[in-house]
Amino acid sequence: MKKYIKWAFLGIFITAGAWAAIIAPQATLNMLPEAETVHPRSISHREVVRGAGVIFSRGDTFFLSAAVREGDINAVRVGQPAELYGAAIGDGIYTAVVREIADFARQQEFGGLTETVVDVILELYNKDETDVNPYEFIRVGYTAEARINIGEPRELVLVPYAAIDQDDRGEYVFVLAGNTALRRDIVTGIELAEGAELLAGIREDDELIVRPERFAENSLVKAMES
Repeated sequence: MKKYIKWAFLGIFITAGAWAAIIAPQATLNMLPEAETVHPRSISHREVVRGAGVIFSRGDTFFLSAAVREGDINAVRVGQPAELYGAAIGDGIYTAVVREIADFARQQEFGGLTETVVDVILELYNKDETDVNPYEFIRVGYTAEARINIGEPRELVLVPYAAIDQDDRGEYVFVLAGNTALRRDIVTGIELAEGAELLAGIREDDELIVRPERFAENSLVKAMES
């Protein structure tokens, strides 16, 4: 009988130890600080030159006379497509094409500063003439911004700015590997509104920690539940 009792207690001890081995790591995981995470993402990007000005008309056709900075004008060519944006005309309603480029520059006051610009004439046309009446949105004298497409679309990977930090070693991110924040030095390219172009350092499927400055390198963290 004592022999059976001994083995019974041994079985209980082993079972309790096994449960402790399972529960203890889970309890430790629950105590880890949470980190919001993001992934790099692919986009199709096209280089643009920006210009702004006033809409005018010739007969039934609307045009935009857009002032383009002298540093950008050498990339602009007759025939290049553009998109127009403005407070009164709505985003993406109108597209345009470059029709004329002035053969002289002029000085323009902007924000108390004087800059050299060249006027570019863009002809407006409706993106969907069956659904949108241009006279409902366009009027002579409206101001608008033109984004002139100067290159072919290309695919690039963007890293959100919230995941990028910088120190004396350069730009870096923290990649969440398991529950460890691993530093990865990165190389970035052009900067867009949505993030910086990734040239090297991480993969597109890496899980990145938002606001890496809150954590130490190799610290233990867990991904925030969505």
